[in-house]
Amino acid sequence: MTEPKRASRKKEAKSPPVKGYVIDSDDPVEVAKSLASCIPEWGELKQTQRDELVRHSLNSRMRPARAKVAAVTDAETGNSTISPPAKHQASHAIRIYETFATASEDIVFSRLSEILSHFTKSGEDTSTKMSAALAFIAGCNPENEQQSAMATQMALVHDAAMTALGAAKRAEYMDTYEKYSNQANKLSRTFAMLTDSYAKLQRGGVQTVKHVNVFEGGQAVVADTVHTGGANVRTSNSAHATIVGASMLGHNPHGNGMPISCGAEQEALPDARRREG
Repeated sequence: MTEPKRASRKKEAKSPPVKGYVIDSDDPVEVAKSLASCIPEWGELKQTQRDELVRHSLNSRMRPARAKVAAVTDAETGNSTISPPAKHQASHAIRIYETFATASEDIVFSRLSEILSHFTKSGEDTSTKMSAALAFIAGCNPENEQQSAMATQMALVHDAAMTALGAAKRAEYMDTYEKYSNQANKLSRTFAMLTDSYAKLQRGGVQTVKHVNVFEGGQAVVADTVHTGGANVRTSNSAHATIVGASMLGHNPHGNGMPISCGAEQEALPDARRREG
């Protein structure tokens, strides 16, 4: 009686844990076995397709874990409380600080209040939407509070643009369609401008300009000129929250976050000139 139980435990220990379709193993053979057990169409796939899925699973496992939050709204008061999820609170709390590239509780509370204010009116799963926004911000790899403020705005503008696009698709009348299409267009352009400004901010305002000089005989010489200059970004907000014990996130009575104004200045670039022989 005891021997079969031991064998069963041993067999279970060998099977790597599965989180979705990302297998917690570095062994491609083990990953393939686990995927075969959780993908119904595995037997119908070609070997090249199986190898591709194994590679995707291994690559996904190497990606960093992202912070998550749990948002709970009191039905009577309408007040919301944000905290890391019940499981692994401490590790998610640390990730939240890293997401916003700060050691300041005030920055964390302000950024999360802005995100909460944006998603509490969407009528969707606030916790999931907020956690997705945190993953987006972390993917921007902000290096300081200024950059994390811009990354937060980028995440919320992107969500607003997609919401407008969805509303345009569901519109039954042309004037409603045009209204939401225009909003989506403006938000998409804003997102593109923020993305460009953010990229300049991260590289410190350094830009390389290519000068092409054409000489007799058609020979061209390309020279690089590097211009340096900072992108000035201003941020302001008045959102705040109070800390709730070790769960690190607090109470936001109104969920109101101030918009973040930003801009970028860059000196004019010289025109490429053709050198005459």
